[in-house]
Amino acid sequence: MGPRRGYNHESHGMHGARHGAARPCCRRGGGGGLGALAEPAALAALLSKAGHGYDLRREIADITGGEIEVDAGGLYRVLRRLEDEGFVTSEWSDGGPGPQRRDYRLTAEGRELAQDWIAHLRERERLSGLLADALGSALENTDGD
Repeated sequence: MGPRRGYNHESHGMHGARHGAARPCCRRGGGGGLGALAEPAALAALLSKAGHGYDLRREIADITGGEIEVDAGGLYRVLRRLEDEGFVTSEWSDGGPGPQRRDYRLTAEGRELAQDWIAHLRERERLSGLLADALGSALENTDGD
């Protein structure tokens, strides 16, 4: 499934599930689990600096204080998909000992996708807070029943 070219995230509602399927970030399973965070983590790392996969893995760990560590295989799958969809470009690095490596760089469309992820993650954060509050209130009101 390719990206929605010309997508204007400001024209879509930001409440509840209405924006879910239309937003490129949400089509990729931005749900639970750390694996779901591989794409926004890769985008965050690429916003900091271009680099090859292992550099990006290190950058993700650094910018999250070690809280998020992305599996190398999963990261490369995300990078390939992002490249196929025009959000990332890559080229073989020349020079240096050892095997050749692909250096990845964010495109302008990739920066827009990062903005979409910010909105999506903020909304998830808001909804998670509402549910946590509802659960806490319900537990307080059950009196151990």
